[in-house]
Amino acid sequence: MLWYYAGMSDKLCCLPEDETEPLAVGKWFGELTWSPSQCYCRIQHQGVDYILYLRWRWSDPWQAYVIKNAASLATMNRVDVVWSGDVFESHQVQYNDVELELAKDKIVSLFHELDGNFTQLPLLQQTL
Repeated sequence: MLWYYAGMSDKLCCLPEDETEPLAVGKWFGELTWSPSQCYCRIQHQGVDYILYLRWRWSDPWQAYVIKNAASLATMNRVDVVWSGDVFESHQVQYNDVELELAKDKIVSLFHELDGNFTQLPLLQQTL
């Protein structure tokens, strides 16, 4: 699948070298050559920062999380952020490894459909 992701890399921005730097709003950033493969998109909704986070661990399907109160990679694991559970799992949506573009479109559409309201992941389970 590395050949597939090599072709996809032109659709993703490189992650900032400084993890405290806020991600640009509305752009997808990613690391697709490692396990896990990960993609991030920062959005703002009603004055709140969110990161849409997709993860694939060399086995299908993609997982999707919404992280509230996060604007950078460094802020994703702060105490005041709120992680959703796996949004795709809770909505019975599955995308395999080569369906990244579909997965990105779906997490964005689910975010807007649910107006940013997702079931919170219990703090003890936030071990990614």
